[in-house]
Amino acid sequence: MVLLPRTIYVDLDDVLCQAARHFLVIIDREFGKQITYEQLTHFDVGHSCGLTPDERDELYRIVHRPDELLRMAPIAEAIEVLKRWRAEGFGVAIVTGRPPESYEVSLAWLAKHEIPHSSLTVVDKYSRFATENTKAITLAELSTRQFCWAVEDSLPMAQFLADRMKFAGSVDRLSVESVQRPA
Repeated sequence: MVLLPRTIYVDLDDVLCQAARHFLVIIDREFGKQITYEQLTHFDVGHSCGLTPDERDELYRIVHRPDELLRMAPIAEAIEVLKRWRAEGFGVAIVTGRPPESYEVSLAWLAKHEIPHSSLTVVDKYSRFATENTKAITLAELSTRQFCWAVEDSLPMAQFLADRMKFAGSVDRLSVESVQRPA
């Protein structure tokens, strides 16, 4: 009998924390542009808000500062789901596309909000940073890992997971949860 993995891949930004909403606070504060969450039409918030390439670079520099990352609000409903999954015996592998230098502050954010997890992995999801000599791994390295389920908000990343990842065919009991984000 082959034991199937009982670890669930869970993205961090906009799955467990209100990253896009926090981006909008920074865009208002730093660039004087008031955009509502409902106006976001593109995965790249800077693009959605009409920022210039230089402004987008500055936004991503600011948003990844430790003080800004620690200010991001958690999504309470998602945390409750993770607690249920852990109680049911599943591992929770938090995966993020944040830059490698955000690893320690991301761990601090998870601890601050008491988010249950088995691991935190930084993955260069969008070819934005170097992985050599960092805590980050490549997509190729990620594709060697096995998960029984994944929760991901990025369409390109979800497509990668569906096409390349080795997901278990089934598990004893896996409840699929729908997490409604607060309006």
